[in-house]
Amino acid sequence: MVLAIAKVLAYCAASGVLRVSFSRPRILVTAFLSANFAIAPGIGKGKAIMIQSSSLANKPFFRRRSTWVAVVLVLGSAGALFAYRADMTATAQAATEAKKTDKPVTLEFAAGDVATVNIQAIERTVAISGSLTPLTQSLVKSTVPGQVKKVLVREGQTVKVGDIVAEIDTTDLRARLDAAQADHEERRSRLTIAARNRDTNQALLKQNFISQNAYDQTQSTYQGSDAAVRWADAQVRMATKAMNDAVVRSPIAGVVAKRMVNGGERITPDAPIVNIVDLTRLELEASIPASDVPSVVLGQTVRFRVDGFGERQFEGKVERINPVAEPGSRAIKLFVAVPNPDNSLKGGMFAEGVVALSQTVASPVIPFSAVFEEAGQSYVFSIEDGKLAKRAVSVGQKDEVSGLVAVKSGLNEGVSVVRIRMTGLKVGAPAMLKTPTPTVKNDGVSPAPTGEKKS
Repeated sequence: MVLAIAKVLAYCAASGVLRVSFSRPRILVTAFLSANFAIAPGIGKGKAIMIQSSSLANKPFFRRRSTWVAVVLVLGSAGALFAYRADMTATAQAATEAKKTDKPVTLEFAAGDVATVNIQAIERTVAISGSLTPLTQSLVKSTVPGQVKKVLVREGQTVKVGDIVAEIDTTDLRARLDAAQADHEERRSRLTIAARNRDTNQALLKQNFISQNAYDQTQSTYQGSDAAVRWADAQVRMATKAMNDAVVRSPIAGVVAKRMVNGGERITPDAPIVNIVDLTRLELEASIPASDVPSVVLGQTVRFRVDGFGERQFEGKVERINPVAEPGSRAIKLFVAVPNPDNSLKGGMFAEGVVALSQTVASPVIPFSAVFEEAGQSYVFSIEDGKLAKRAVSVGQKDEVSGLVAVKSGLNEGVSVVRIRMTGLKVGAPAMLKTPTPTVKNDGVSPAPTGEKKS
């Protein structure tokens, strides 16, 4: 009990919440309590404990006893405080010793977290990006007015040259053709009569039965009738063509990209009906810095990837180079021909790739992510003899496609380096490669070792 009181008094004295004052004829011991400290229930912030002598305070005997009580309280508090601090010091020293005796944590890396230094050549490339567009496409339009009878194709449907894509009602066109043909027959009859009159007058002119003027009028009538027949022939051909154009056919082989009209709609000449694209050859339009243009030549290989195809790479050839730089960006446009025999690529897809400019000699290569930078110095963390080591390296050419960088010095073939970005990597820390977990089959049982049977 006394020891507990002494510890409480020591804590109060250490934290500055206890004040002991001597006054005659009475002794006053006042403990001001903080918001987080209380000695007894009912005593809180702003309250005080007062220990004082009431009726005996004025007697000499109790004056001397009160003085000694105060001295004992102070000395007890100091002793308890000393013991409390000694106990805390011992606890801190024990914790420090425990940390020193703890074993260092071994870092485990998965196979994908570590890369092995290989020897290979790095290409000097320039990154490009752009959209793919069909090299050949046709917007099929109507050349005659009329009501759409039916549309025979839909988006995504493959068509060949000459396939019927739509039909237009020919009622009006048939009437126009019939009228043209009738007019043609009438004019041809007039031409026949004019020809007969001309021949008759020519014979009479030779016998001097008619004047030259009379013959010339006959000749003029014949020529006018002949011209009228030719005009009627043209009208018939135009009406016939309009009848043929009422059946709309595909001018190219390809795939229907868009259908603009439906059956029953009335259209005018030059109204679009369907859009057909040829996907067997695409074109990639991309821009490169003007400084790299001297290294690009026609026929140069371009490799690129397209979203949705994973790691599959496509290739094309530089077909054209724009002779004028784009205003503002000062970049030069390249037009890359991309063969697409299986129609896997579609128009409008976004492609990202590189143009191979040159190739370096074979040298050690590592992933970009394995290289760290500090104060202008490149370095890597390698795993050597089961521990992490830090090696300064000098890097060279980068390959944006493969994500590799050439190492000029500091690494040899076969060294394992950490390829992931993580904090807490320290030189000398134990490190190891994590053993792959056995594959679990659908029945929930791991494959049994060779020579054993599953129970």
